[in-house]
Formats: sequence, C-alpha cells, structure tokens
Amino acid sequence: MAGAGGNVVSGGTQGTVVQAGHIEHLVVHQAPPPADEVTVAPPFGRRGAALRGREELTTRLLAASGTHVLYGLGGVGKTSLALEVADVLARDGAPVWWVAAQDAGRLAGGLRAVARRVGLDAEELAGGQTADLLWERLAALPGPWLLLLDNADDLALLDGPGSLAAGTGWVRAPAGAAGLVLVTTRDGDPAAWGSGPVLHRLGALPGPEGARVLVDRAGPDAGPATDAAALSVRLGGLPLALDSAGRYLASVAERPAFLRTPGEPATYSAYLDALGTGDVTVDGDGTLARIWAMSLRLLRDRGHAHAEELLRLLAGFADAPVPLRVFAPERVDIPPGELWTCLQALDRLGLAALRTDEEPVVSLHPLVRDAFRGERERLSAALAVTLDPPQAGGRLWELLVPHLLHDLDAGRTEDGWRAALLAVDSLEVRGMVRAVPSAARSVAEATVRALGPVHPLSLAARLAHGQALLDGGQAGQARVLLGELAADMAETLGPDAPDTLECRHTLAMAHHLCGDLDGAREVNARVLTARDRVLGPAHPATLTTRHNQAMVLVQLGDPAGALAEFDAILAAETAEMAEMAETAGTAGIAGTAGTAGSAAARGDALARTLVTRENRVHVLRMLGDTEGAREELQAVHDARVRLFGADHPTTLSARYNLATVLPPDRAREELTAVLDARTRVLGPDHPVTLATREALERTARTLPE
Repeated sequence: MAGAGGNVVSGGTQGTVVQAGHIEHLVVHQAPPPADEVTVAPPFGRRGAALRGREELTTRLLAASGTHVLYGLGGVGKTSLALEVADVLARDGAPVWWVAAQDAGRLAGGLRAVARRVGLDAEELAGGQTADLLWERLAALPGPWLLLLDNADDLALLDGPGSLAAGTGWVRAPAGAAGLVLVTTRDGDPAAWGSGPVLHRLGALPGPEGARVLVDRAGPDAGPATDAAALSVRLGGLPLALDSAGRYLASVAERPAFLRTPGEPATYSAYLDALGTGDVTVDGDGTLARIWAMSLRLLRDRGHAHAEELLRLLAGFADAPVPLRVFAPERVDIPPGELWTCLQALDRLGLAALRTDEEPVVSLHPLVRDAFRGERERLSAALAVTLDPPQAGGRLWELLVPHLLHDLDAGRTEDGWRAALLAVDSLEVRGMVRAVPSAARSVAEATVRALGPVHPLSLAARLAHGQALLDGGQAGQARVLLGELAADMAETLGPDAPDTLECRHTLAMAHHLCGDLDGAREVNARVLTARDRVLGPAHPATLTTRHNQAMVLVQLGDPAGALAEFDAILAAETAEMAEMAETAGTAGIAGTAGTAGSAAARGDALARTLVTRENRVHVLRMLGDTEGAREELQAVHDARVRLFGADHPTTLSARYNLATVLPPDRAREELTAVLDARTRVLGPDHPVTLATREALERTARTLPE
C-alpha cells in the first residue's frame, strides 16, 4: 500500500490495520496460518518411477539417527530421495512429518503442527518457547520417527529463535534420540549448518544409472542402453532433466507415426542430436529455468554479486574442466577473493564443480551452460596468448586445448586465432599425433573463412595443417596443400620470407615421402641456397634443410656424399651446443636472467642433434658398419627416453631402428614392444604402425620354429 506521503507497506497485509504518522517504509510479516490449517503429511502422491542411483545413501539414511542434510543442485533428486526414506519408514509404522520450508510462514506453521502432534498444547505453543519444547519432546520419543524439512534453501529462516549453526534454531541434532531429521536444501555451506548435522551432497547420476532413469520413463524401444547412457551424460546426470527427456520420448512413442512431426526425435540418439542443434529442449515447461533463477537469487541473497557474470564467462568455454588460472585478475574484473567465494558457492549449489588438485579447475554443469548459451562471454578465445607457450609443458595446456579449439567461428579476435594455433602446437608438443591433423584442419578452415586465405594467420594455420598431414602419414594430401600454399606465400610474403622457405622445406619432405626423390632434391636445393644466403650456413633451419637433402642422397644411392653431409651437420650442431654450454656457465656464475630459456634452447639443440645422429646411422649401415650403427642408435634411444619419455613418437623411431640392427630373437622382442606402443599412440592403421607390423612379421619368419 502506498500513501500520498510516499509510505510503503509490504509483506503480508491481509487482516492488518496500520495507523501511524510519517513512516517512510514499513514491512509487515504476515503471521503463519494456525497449526490446524497446515498439513505435515508426506506428499507420497508425488512419487514417480523407481529411484535410481541412490540405493546406498538410502540404506545409510534408513539406519541413521540425528540430523542429516541432503544438498545439491535443484532437480538433482533431493526430494525424491527424501520421499523414498519417508515411504519406507511410514510403511514400517514410524511417525513421519513433512514440513515445507520454502518460507517463514510454512516453516513455522509446519513445525507448530508437528509440535501439536508430539503433545504440546495451545498454552505451551503460546509461551514463546516452541522450538525448545519441540526438540525436548522429539528427543524423548521412543522408537524411530522422521521429521523432514523440504526445500530449506534460505538458511536464515532455520535460525528461528536462535542460530542454526549454534544448534539453537528451528533445526537441531536431537542428541540421544532414536529419530531421524532430514533436510533438503540447495545450500550445503558447512559454516552455516554448524557441526551438528551430517551433510550429504547429491551429485549427478553416472551414465549407466542415468540410462536406467531414461529407460524407466521412455520405455524399451527408444534405443540401446549405450545411447541412453550417452544422452544421460549430455544431460549432466540431472534426474529432473532425465525424467523430462524420458517422458518426452515416451510421449512421441505412444503416438502413431503419421501424427509425428517430421524429424521429431523418437530415440535417445536422435534426441541427443536434436539437443545439439537446438531443435528440442529438455526444459519445455521452463522448470529448469526457474531452478537456475532460484539458485541465482539465493546466491545474490548470500552476497555473491558476481555469480551471474561468472556463469556467463564459464558458459563461453567448452564442456570440459576450466583451469582457474584463466580467471587471473588481469583477465576478469572480479576481485580474486570474491571470485573464489563465488566459485565455492556455485560448487555448493551444484551449478558447477570445483576441484583444487595439482591444477585447480571448475566444471560448469552442462544444462547450466545451455541456459546461459545466449548470454555467454568469450573469455577463452584469447586467454592463451598471455600464458606460457605450449613447450613449457605441464597440465595447464592439456586443460586449455578443448577451450581454445571450441566454437572456432564465434567471432574471434586475432589473438583468439593465435590461441587456436597454440593449441594445435600443444597437441604436437605432447605427442598426440592422432589428434593433430583434424585439429589443424579445423583451425585452418575456420581461419580462412574468418580472415581470408592469405592473411598471415591464415597462412600460418594452413602451414600447420600441411605439417600435420605430413606427420600423420598423409604425404599425398600434404604435397597438394603445401604446393598451393607455397605459391600463395611467395606472392604474399615474398620468396625468401622465413614462412615461405619453411613451407617449401616441408613441401620437399612431402615429395620425399611420396617417392619423388628428384622433386625433393630440386626443392631442397633451392631452399638450401636461400636459407644459406638469408640465415647463414650454421642456422638451425639451414642445417635442417641440409639434413633432409642428405637423406635424399641416401635414397638416391650416394652414401658417401650423404655421410659427408651428416658429418658436417653434426660438427655444426656440436659446436652450437658447446657454445650454448659455455654461455650457460657464464650466466650461472654471473647470476643473470634467462637461464631457463637457455636450458630450453639447449634442449632443442640436443633434439636436433639426435635426429642427425639417428639418420646418420642409415648411412653407416649402407657402408656396412653395423656395430657402429647399433651403438649410435642405442645412445640416441636412451637420450630420447630422458628427453621425451618412452612412448614419444621420436623415441619409438629410435627403438624401431635399433631393432633392425639386433639379432633376430632380440629384434622380435623389441619390434613387438614398438608395435604395441605405436598402436596405442598413433593408431593401428597409421603407416608407421603398419610398417612396424610388417617388419615384425619378416623378423618372425627368419626365426626357427
């Protein structure tokens, strides 16, 4: 009500008469309804199909006493679990009281009704000590009983006459009682609940259990269990969403085919596809939207003003854990302390999952991501350009890759495209050979669409794609792509530009792998002349081209010429490493900066030297020096294990070559191990894997049976 003076009366006003002078704002709390008008009967009519995935917790609660709190995301099945416990106890003859705790009126009215059921009379209820007397009577009751408070999201209401955390509010732990107090809530903040209650977080249902929920609702004809499990994962294992999707499919199935809309999904897999395109929604009646709105309102009431902003940011990432380092102060405007408490609150409400292990991450619930899809903010696209490069290694880049390759066409800045290229580089650095070609192709195609084919970033992406095809065993495709790219680069950047020369260098490798040795020698010669002129004879890029030309000489039947090339390359690389070692020693004594970078450079130089030594072995074998080849390959293999690990593709290359100069019985043992590793790392159909299998079969045929 508002008067001419601007006074406002809010709250429950029915039956309220106010007469006052000048009052700016008056809140009138409506009295709770009389106890006789409040039902505390459990709503067993709301029970649906069998409860899935909560059997263990149900059993524990049925054997428990004291106060237990079920908390988690709205729709996760807290009330369904409480109804299951209530039903079992009621059928066993135990008294069960159900109190709706959404607001002060229903909470107080329900608890007063329970107080009447346990023997408090009207005079005692009017004495102002209802809470204390209620808990005294409950503690004295013989045998099992259940008091259930449902939807107690506003924990301030549970303080009642005292304090929830201190054990003096409306909810307490009845010491020594044989009864069970069960509370359902979104808010599992341990500080707010105090030490009395036992907290149980309800999380998502695992894929198989979620699949059972879908089958219960949709019936047996919606598809195999594997498809149901995949749909369950996409729905985040949220029982409410599973129930909605299952009932949708059931409603489609019960209609005759001629009454269905064309393309209307009738199976789990079709529904999953339709979700991805936005053709269907799991939230047809807006129930989930109301759940998210209620959760956000609760967060705002708790003082988390940045919750909605943070959810929008998280919705801009892929459906994968997001490393918390991306929310550093220089990238977001949320103060670090508030960011952390907000993440904790999102975790407690089940909107997100927070993990604080070696590399702290947060994962947004997939349905929450869907809800914020239209409002998300793209923080992920450019974040990597301010981080350490992929060569720095560590868990961080493994976590970043899915986000940097997510939504490649979603309006990226140039920094965003650089970040995508770094993600491809990260896959290469970590030896994920099978994943690189498809990732590189996606980035190249998206960059060309966004920036045009000859933008510097598009040229770099196209080159990364060609290199990935070559490394992935697709030399023919790589040769076509690189030939077109070399012409574009020469025209756009100039014939002697570093990227142009790198493209032509890679094109020569493609010619070589396709068996065109004369073409490889011709292109290598042109690149070598240009690099020697532009970069100098000792530059690593010049030496790499010289190295490749030596390999061509090997295959063209000129081992003496190839050996002279390799020895010259090795001498230059050894001199470079010696100079680096001397420089590093001086830096260490002087205490100057850059030691870590120098160590990385020395590591790169060592890796190049190992390649030279490994390829030089082929010439030694052609010249009949098998013992020298064996010793050299063993040293290369051992060094690569230390540098990259036993399963890195280059380490496996050295081990394969070593096997070819061993006696047949040892060779079979080594080749078997290499085949297992290459199958695992590169895939069973990769050309290198197939070559290993053929070599093993040839070796096995030479051994006596």
